Amino acid sequence: MLPSELLANARKRLFDTIGKDTKKYWTDYELLVEYGNLALDKMFLGVKRLIIDSSTASDLQSKPLCSLPLVVGTAAYAISPKIIEIAAATVTEITDPVLLTTRVAVMKTMTVAGMDAEYCDWRNNATGWPSCIITDLNTDSVTIWPTPVAYETPPPATLTPTVSFTVHRLPLRRLSLLSTGVADDSVTFGCREEYQEYLVYGILAEAFMKDDGEVKRLDLAGINEKKFDAKIESIRDDLSCRLRVNRGVRTKLAYR
Repeated sequence: MLPSELLANARKRLFDTIGKDTKKYWTDYELLVEYGNLALDKMFLGVKRLIIDSSTASDLQSKPLCSLPLVVGTAAYAISPKIIEIAAATVTEITDPVLLTTRVAVMKTMTVAGMDAEYCDWRNNATGWPSCIITDLNTDSVTIWPTPVAYETPPPATLTPTVSFTVHRLPLRRLSLLSTGVADDSVTFGCREEYQEYLVYGILAEAFMKDDGEVKRLDLAGINEKKFDAKIESIRDDLSCRLRVNRGVRTKLAYR
């Protein structure tokens, strides 16, 4: 679905058609940019796994997304706010600094509580080759433990590790209008098309909340919000079903 199609669908559901003698109760900016992005965020944050990415190095602001070069002596790193959660992490280990051979090792994705339970002295500034990534110590950042060190190699180079992520993330670009005032159809949602159609319920829920006596309908806002919540739940169920099918688990859901 294109953003312009989502906008047209929302107007159709709102009976807010555009013509020479027709008043627009909602602007394109309100419906697509304001309400559309709110609905998009709610759906992606509610489901989490709509986009699984392990190849995009950074976001549009050059903040690390799936590739994080480490710095010697630095434990905390800002990462992209587009990341909803880190599903997995690996680190490139240097196995021989002379021959420059490497291997990829799995890192533990940890919370502060998990670190306290498993590594009681982890706060004592341990240094070494990173083995854990702590996701909830600071907002929009991760903490690498132990704090990275470098391997000395024949001059003039030193080698430091790189961490690679598999993440669940938001779309990289927001819904927007072009300078001409029309929907920017180069923006993609990044999820299955049948899920994209559900966004209209989120837009309608916000549209009927507009503080305007001609259009404000709290009853219709509530109805559409419930429909949108139900659709988000159905997406979670559908993704769980697909995951079971992909793993070859024979369940009733797999044949639904």
